[in-house]
Amino acid sequence: SEKPIAVASLGQVYKATTHEGEDVAVKVQRPDGMALLAKDAICFKVVLAAFEAYKNILPGQAFDKGLIGNTVDRVAADMTNELDYIKEAASGVKFEESLSFLGFVKVPKVYKKYSTERVLVTDFVKGNHLNKLTKEQGVAMTRMAVEACTASLVLTGFVHADPHEGNLMLDDEGNIVFLDFGLMSDVEDTIMEAFAQGIQACLAEDWVSLTKAFKSSGFISNPIEWKIDDSLDSDFVPVGYDPITGEDLGIDELKKDLEKSMRGEEGGTSRFGALAAVLNNLSEKWKMSTPPYVLLLIRTFLTLEGIAGRVDPDFNIYEMAMPWAIRRSLSPSTLEGISTLRSTILTKDDRIQWPRLLEFVETAMAENEKEEVASSIDKQPIKTDAVVDEAPKEKSAESAKSGAMNDAVVTLLGSPEGTVLRRMIRDLDSIDLVSRLLSKDAKPLRKQAVMALSVEDMKRRDRCSSSTIEVETSATTTDRPMSDECAKLREKQLKWTRKITTMIVKEHLMKQLKAGPKAWFKLSFLSLKLITGLINRRILFYLESLKKTLSPKEGCKVT
Repeated sequence: SEKPIAVASLGQVYKATTHEGEDVAVKVQRPDGMALLAKDAICFKVVLAAFEAYKNILPGQAFDKGLIGNTVDRVAADMTNELDYIKEAASGVKFEESLSFLGFVKVPKVYKKYSTERVLVTDFVKGNHLNKLTKEQGVAMTRMAVEACTASLVLTGFVHADPHEGNLMLDDEGNIVFLDFGLMSDVEDTIMEAFAQGIQACLAEDWVSLTKAFKSSGFISNPIEWKIDDSLDSDFVPVGYDPITGEDLGIDELKKDLEKSMRGEEGGTSRFGALAAVLNNLSEKWKMSTPPYVLLLIRTFLTLEGIAGRVDPDFNIYEMAMPWAIRRSLSPSTLEGISTLRSTILTKDDRIQWPRLLEFVETAMAENEKEEVASSIDKQPIKTDAVVDEAPKEKSAESAKSGAMNDAVVTLLGSPEGTVLRRMIRDLDSIDLVSRLLSKDAKPLRKQAVMALSVEDMKRRDRCSSSTIEVETSATTTDRPMSDECAKLREKQLKWTRKITTMIVKEHLMKQLKAGPKAWFKLSFLSLKLITGLINRRILFYLESLKKTLSPKEGCKVT
């Protein structure tokens, strides 16, 4: 093309055709790119060094030694990487391969024989940027972008640090295409687990866990330090440790301020930007810093949140990120993460953490009741067109979150990352669990189990009728596409999940048999209770269906 089709600070892109007749995008680096970066880096070094020296003179406002210098060096190094197009091409390949399990992430193919360090030739993507998409397509692309970036942040550790609108496209097949891999960020296992914990804690409004996540990721000093009298001139001092437990007392103190600020900030538990604002305000009282490695990660999610705000003001970035955060929490790779997961679910003698399980079930039941109330309100007569428009939007959002949760968690048991979870389930004292499930406290848990079994039973029976719905749903623009390779991988993982589940169940049944007649009787009695409940649910379902069939149908008047 005579003129560039896209322009950036360090280069510009042209459309061209190869000798083989293939349309390609040619990215050409500006001749003065390196000189511009060198000048900027030197200017930042001088100005920030002077600023640091000034701050060090003021009481209680000094930066940690080397923090500003390390930050400038990190940013300069990352920007320098943008000038090496050979490295960028390799990063694109690595990014796509690392997220192949999602099935909807694509990157343009690189033409190596035409590419150099300053010229990059790739496929010309057949698709559109956000400004040319419908609202539904824009929402679908944003959801996939959040999923991809979250999965890379908490699972693969290789994150695209510049996912702005110009670097995201929706291709003609419904896949999301990432462009420009000059700015990438590597994340260590401990940080991945800390971010996963933080996402879950933010949605659950678990301020203690959120505080611990900040401490683990390096946002907060270790030990936690504060200014006791809230004066800018005073120095930060450690809050102290509990003499008995040895726990940092600053966690509980900071948790109080964090909770108050998050509840008072608009969008505190739904917007990443709100969280950043809260931390910035708290930094006057509490000693905080932004580690250099986190700068690009913050940029990634603030950019995504800006896009999400354009396509859907109610978009909750944490909800779409949640499934992959859960997967990471259930598949830790660090010793601390494994220990935390195990102690959360099992006691030291491998018994289930019963009080926590009951608390979890009560919370889940409360959430279900809220959803049922909301659903009953939605079923009331609709009076305005505005309300009508919200129904498909909410249905689409729930479908997207359900699909993400299914992809993230369901196949974990049969994947290589599920080793810790499989070991924990095998070690579980199932004899003690059966006894507890027969107790009076376990009635809500048995009820939830019966409901889950009933849902699965109805799915099997209604598979033929539901297939029509699935076909209709797959035709919508908000569905998440899946590559053939991903479909084969998912099928393989599901097969292994079923196989492993069967093996674990058999193993626990053998434990019950070896435990003697008392254990057999308890297991038989529990099974009878569940089967009876399932039969009752089926009878109620058929009675409701019969009532609907016999009742007169309400007409729908069309004007």
